[in-house]
Order: sequence, then structure tokens, then C-alpha cells
Amino acid sequence: MADSNNPSGALPGDPRFGLNEAELKQYYMTKSPSWLITARLRPDGGAEARASANEAHVAYLRAHRDQLRFAGPLQNDEASAATGSLTLLDAPDRAGAEAWIASEPYNLAGAFGSVDIVRWSSSMEIRQLDYPRTEGWQQFAITAIDGPDAEARRAAVAEDHHKYQASVMDRYVARGPTQSDDGATLIGSFMIMEYPDQAACEDFWAKEPLNYGGAFKDVTLERWRYGKAVG
Repeated sequence: MADSNNPSGALPGDPRFGLNEAELKQYYMTKSPSWLITARLRPDGGAEARASANEAHVAYLRAHRDQLRFAGPLQNDEASAATGSLTLLDAPDRAGAEAWIASEPYNLAGAFGSVDIVRWSSSMEIRQLDYPRTEGWQQFAITAIDGPDAEARRAAVAEDHHKYQASVMDRYVARGPTQSDDGATLIGSFMIMEYPDQAACEDFWAKEPLNYGGAFKDVTLERWRYGKAVG
């Protein structure tokens, strides 16, 4: 059974720890949001446009470093080429996130074929510059979109999910729920994991109770790495 004194299942150190259901809802609706910005390179010339704007891109990210939780390139499975960019950005609202990506040099150069922006709430206070990395290990971004009966399926495996989360906590780089723009509705989960290789990350995900419990209708697992502009 879930702990009625800690219904979120959050671990000590998480700002949600010990909040009741009403307090949790208020927490998500009133906390300053972050935004998950996923930008995909155009297949026709996106890589070339990205290369042409790299110096300006680095300068732009460094100038906005205080807003960045994590930022870096999405990659193909072999990590031999970038497929896009992924940024976790602090901004007060969607308009702020849209303005930020509108002025991003890769975007201005026409490198991106698509840009998606989703509100995200960090369940960890750590940021890219502070994360204790394991040398030689790889990073993976997992985007999971809730299915139509996600709330019931989440509730059914909540206890197992929180226990499993605690057992792999040292492998999370970033984690938290994705939400509607006003923060009132949970729409999925996003996390960055660090493992020796993709097979190990896929094994982690196969054992995640929310995953095998059927909470998600769509899941993307892809390579990512720490962007050099941030450090």
C-alpha cells in the first residue's frame, strides 16, 4: 500500500516528500516550471546548418547558462551523429521557452525540422554542471507519454514503482513528470539515465513498473550526451 503520509512516494531530499494530495497538486501548479525542448534536425541539410552555427550556439548557451538544467545533442544509436538537441530550460511560462528557442542559433540557421516544447517539473535539484558522472558511461533520454487510463495504471503499480525508483536512484541524471502548460494535468514522464550501454538502459526500462504496468501509450528511448557548451 502507498504511504498515506507521503502519497507521491518521493524520497527524502525530494521537495515533494511528505506532501499530501492537495499539497502535491498545489506544488505542481505553483512551482516555477521548466520546459523540455526537443528539436529534431532536418534530414535535408540540417546537419550542415547545425555545423555552420555551432560557434554561435555555444556562445548562446553559455550566455543563458543560469536557465539551463541540462542541454546537449540527441544522437543516433552509435553516437556517430547528432539527430537534434534536447534542452531542459527554466522559464516562467511557455512564451519564455518559445522566445528562447526562437533565438537559438541552430534554430535561426534552419537546422531544425521540428521543435516540441512541453512543461516539465524536475524531481531533482541537481543540474548538468553538478552531476557526478561515471567516466565512459552513456546517457539516454526517455520520453514516455501517458495512455488514456494512465492514472489508474499508475495507481496500481505505485508502490512497486517507488521501490524500484529508489533502487536505481544513482542512475538518474534528471527525472520528473511532463505536464499541461498550466501544471494541472500530468501527461507523462521524462528522464535522463546514465548506464554503461544501451542494453543496460533498456533492461532498466523493461523492469520499470510504470512501463510494464501499461501506463504509457508511447515511449522514446534515445542516446543523448552532455553538451560541451554547458560543461
